[in-house]
Amino acid sequence: MEHPTLETMAKWLAGRLEHEAVLREIVPHLQDHCPVCREQYEQIRRLTREAGHSDEEVGVVEWREAPELLGRLEELPFPEQIRQIEEDEALHTWGLCQLLLQRSREVVSENPRKALERAELAVAVSHHLGAAYDLGWVLDLRARAYAHLGNARRVVGELLSAEASFRKAESLLAQSRTGNLWAEAEVLDMKGSLRMDQRRFEEARKLFDRARELYREEGDSHGTAKVFLKQAKLFREMEDLEQAIAWLQRSPEEIDSVQEPHLFAAAMHNLLATLALAGRFGEALELLPEVRSLLRETARPLDWVRLRWTEGSIAFGLGRLDEAEAAYREVHREFLKHGVLYSVALVSLDLALLLSGQGRTDELKRLAAELMEIFAAQEVHREATAALVLFQRACEEERVTAELISRLSVLLRRKG
Repeated sequence: MEHPTLETMAKWLAGRLEHEAVLREIVPHLQDHCPVCREQYEQIRRLTREAGHSDEEVGVVEWREAPELLGRLEELPFPEQIRQIEEDEALHTWGLCQLLLQRSREVVSENPRKALERAELAVAVSHHLGAAYDLGWVLDLRARAYAHLGNARRVVGELLSAEASFRKAESLLAQSRTGNLWAEAEVLDMKGSLRMDQRRFEEARKLFDRARELYREEGDSHGTAKVFLKQAKLFREMEDLEQAIAWLQRSPEEIDSVQEPHLFAAAMHNLLATLALAGRFGEALELLPEVRSLLRETARPLDWVRLRWTEGSIAFGLGRLDEAEAAYREVHREFLKHGVLYSVALVSLDLALLLSGQGRTDELKRLAAELMEIFAAQEVHREATAALVLFQRACEEERVTAELISRLSVLLRRKG
């Protein structure tokens, strides 16, 4: 590589060399001749990507300070955390807001209530980001914070509140006018999940298609693979199981198992679960060891719970009723412990089908009563509430059938 010219060096030392020229003429030279500079440059690029901001100083300084700030916050009860954010200017940083969003996303499936709290904190921080930051970028970050809030509300079943959060997110994106495709993709991606839960399938499909297109434009292989999985789930929710299976069988071509091991494992687990749901229990049983092996390297706690649920379904389909019941009861306890209430309800219906087939009406009645108690204080869509009431009445009147349970399962998925 050629050395910078004398004129370029003079401008640089005088502080008058434009930023783009520094990146083009000075930085590559330092990288080429100094391995330490090259390593530091790559570290800065990584930290800036993680911080979600184009300013390298934000990426390095604020992102590295954010874990300590978050640690201080999380020592306090949640109401006190909110108060601290309102009063303590040291917490009004881009890095902390971005870290809260990352941590919310990481736990939304495992601990949705914690994800909800972190998203609420991120929204609060985003409203206190001042003139040190570009207003358009702040609006994009705030939009993303509201989208994460909406996503967490969706997962805990608060769908009306989730809808309001996404309306706010889209309004903020429209105001920002930065053309930040990645921020738009993230909002559309999460809104698609809400539309899918609301059974508004055509809208969900369009949102996923657009989000995947934007992630591709941005070169985000993780985002692209993530939406690929959601599109497979959409086929499943539409009860087109054969199309969902065919889609998931493309996973090795669509998802790099080395670059994205968690998403690849999730894709294969989803294929396993869909095979079981389609009644293809022999194929599911053959795939089970491979999925277990993949999850050993990548699984979070609830991944094992969901695999156990699938194992129960396979056992039920193969007539191993004792194994299936043990699995369903274990999964029911774990979902309840983690507050994933719709999953509690759905696995309860699987257990109900098993109990009904054995004529165990007293246990069915207890199961229905427990479900009504669990959901009594939750913000649940009226159709879901109606489904639970129908289930309880059918159990009380000892007229539960497989057809009724199947219909209730469909109704219960309609959260919007």
